[in-house]
Amino acid sequence: MNERSNDVVLRGLSALAVEAPSAALSHKIRAAGHARLVPTKVHPLWSVAIAASVAVYLGWALLYTSQLY
Repeated sequence: MNERSNDVVLRGLSALAVEAPSAALSHKIRAAGHARLVPTKVHPLWSVAIAASVAVYLGWALLYTSQLY
């Protein structure tokens, strides 16, 4: 006898009727998934701030490593 057939949860799940989700629920799930996949708009100043911080860090790293030799 298979061990899975003794599992109460699996037997209960297999006894449930299979139903397709309603069109409204399907649309709601699809819209929520699409909203998570579409990137949010970022203010241009954040992009400039990030690029500037990367440039400053790389400049500092270059200066630091050049002082090692």
